[in-house]
Amino acid sequence: MTTRQLISDFKAVLFDKDGTLFDFNETWAHFCDRMFDALAGNDDGLKNRMADICGFDRKSRTFITGSLIVNASADEVNEAWSELLPGRSLEEIIRLNHDIYADLPVFPTCDLSGVMTSLRDFGLKLGVATNDYERGAVTQLQEASAMTLFDFVCGSDSGYGRKPEAGMVHGFCERMSIEPGQIIFVGDSTHDMDCARNAKVGLSVAVLTGPASAEELEGHADVILPSIESLPDYLDRSVKH
Repeated sequence: MTTRQLISDFKAVLFDKDGTLFDFNETWAHFCDRMFDALAGNDDGLKNRMADICGFDRKSRTFITGSLIVNASADEVNEAWSELLPGRSLEEIIRLNHDIYADLPVFPTCDLSGVMTSLRDFGLKLGVATNDYERGAVTQLQEASAMTLFDFVCGSDSGYGRKPEAGMVHGFCERMSIEPGQIIFVGDSTHDMDCARNAKVGLSVAVLTGPASAEELEGHADVILPSIESLPDYLDRSVKH
């Protein structure tokens, strides 16, 4: 890939949400705590089983790389929990999910406005593709005063399928009237990078603000950066070379 291709050929950046735009551990640890309290009450054993099935370590308050809550869709997590809770319907758990998510604090990984403004200065359109529900993504972005920074937001229930399938990328392409090869896809997990590969995007960028380490992401991404905050400088350095 040449320097000039980064400016002339790339038309958009599509971001994963959690672990990329927002701190994964802080966001989902708060979410899990509240879901466990609401669904398991004082039953600590049930809370531990709910944590185990989704990949949350309650003691360290961290998430296991590649676990259900890191890689799967919101529906898949809720379905797994519903199997542990025969007295609760899946619909009830999903409603609770939406209610709790609407009241979560937000933890951006950086100054989202500053980063997105810098990327727009390159003439790039911006989008968000998450395995969370679309409603949750919109709520989180609104709480962070970041919704207006993006031209496109979709979730696992938006009709494009789930990552690592390519549908979200293709939906973004259709909305923006661009081709997959003109997209820079940014995420924090191998699932994100597999989505980028399946969609045949032009450049896949992994960031280290999620549960996955550089070693785990090596070989899955074209570029690995510390965070999305490094992306404008990376593009700028490429231009100057």
